[in-house]
Amino acid sequence: MIVSLVKPLLIEMFPMKDTNDLVLRAMRLAEKAHRTREAGSHFRKGPGSVDKPSYFLHLTEVAWMLQDAGYTAPVVAAGYLHDVIEDCDYTREMLAAEISNERVVSLVCAVTEPGMHQTWEERNAVYLKNIRHAAEDVLALSCADKASNVNDMNRLNAEGHAVGAFTSRGHSSQLGKFVSLDRVYRGKVAESIYTRYRVALNTFESSGY
Repeated sequence: MIVSLVKPLLIEMFPMKDTNDLVLRAMRLAEKAHRTREAGSHFRKGPGSVDKPSYFLHLTEVAWMLQDAGYTAPVVAAGYLHDVIEDCDYTREMLAAEISNERVVSLVCAVTEPGMHQTWEERNAVYLKNIRHAAEDVLALSCADKASNVNDMNRLNAEGHAVGAFTSRGHSSQLGKFVSLDRVYRGKVAESIYTRYRVALNTFESSGY
C-alpha cells in the first residue's frame, strides 16, 4: 500500500524524464563552464586570503531557491546557468547549442548584465531598466541571484570585511542598488524567495559596513 502511494507521488513531483534531464544537463554544463573558463576556475569574491567558495555553490543556491519555490524546470535550469554568458565566455548561440532549450536561453539573457566596457553605474542602470517590467520567472531568477549575493556579502561583513574590500563599489552604492531592486521584486515573485531577499537586505542595511 505504501509503495502504491509513493509511486504516484514521485510521478507528480517528477512528471517527465526530459524535464529532469534539463535541470541535470544545466547543472553539469554550469559546473564545467565556470570551472574551465578562460579567466580560470571561478570562485566567489573575497578579500585577501579569506575562504572563497567555488562559484558553483552560488549557482546551486540560486537553483535551489527557485526549485523550492515551485518554479518550472526551465527556470531552475536557468538558475544554474544564469552567469554563463556574463562570466564564462559564452554567447547566446553557444548556450542555445549546448542546452537545446530556448526558454532557458531567454531567461539567462534576460538577467545577463550588459557589456563590461560600461561603468558599474551604467550596467546597473540598464539592468534595472530591463528588469523592471520583466515576467515573473525572470524576476524570480533575478531575486534569487541577488538574495544569494547579498547573503555572501553579509557573510564577509560578519567576518569583519568591508564591502569595498571585495566589490568595485562600497556599502552605500551596493545598498542603493539592492533597495532599487527590492521595489521591483516586491509582490511579484514567490514569497519564499522574496522573504530570503528581504531578510538578507535588512541585515546588509543594518551593517552599514
